[in-house]
Amino acid sequence: MHRFLSFVVLMLIGVSPTETPKAPFKLAVVLTFSGTGSGTIEMASDKARDFYVVLTNVSGESQPVWEVRNSWGYHAISFVMTTADGKKFVVSRAQEEFTKNAPTTFLVAPDEHQVFAIKLDKRWESHPSLPKADDLRISLKAVYEVTPTPEASQQKVWTGRLESRTYDLTLRQW
Repeated sequence: MHRFLSFVVLMLIGVSPTETPKAPFKLAVVLTFSGTGSGTIEMASDKARDFYVVLTNVSGESQPVWEVRNSWGYHAISFVMTTADGKKFVVSRAQEEFTKNAPTTFLVAPDEHQVFAIKLDKRWESHPSLPKADDLRISLKAVYEVTPTPEASQQKVWTGRLESRTYDLTLRQW
């Protein structure tokens, strides 16, 4: 009976039961360095150059998102890097202990952005470990993922997974 009612509700609001609701956001990567004729990002224990991940609200309503300074938002951004030989690596923030933690949000108005400055330094880790190379050709996708929690429900934060397009880049490591 529950499954039937869910089907009826989805049909009434115009969503096919096999179709997932459209995300209210679009995700993009903005580079700040082009060292080898193509886009370049850096990964270094210290002093890596920034690049940016931009989350754009494409809905008609303001959308709350987690702030990065709390445990809910700290891990929301990650990256999938694929090397020329097809090996995939997930780069995400290393575990962090939060001594003060509150579910704080940032409200993104329609057609506006939340910009995340990314510095792939010692606070980030790769699984498995990336091969060491001066200039490693990679394909990169940014991932914005928020898991359902009671706090997300209370704060009306969108939950789900969103990926950027694929960027062909050079990864410099030191």
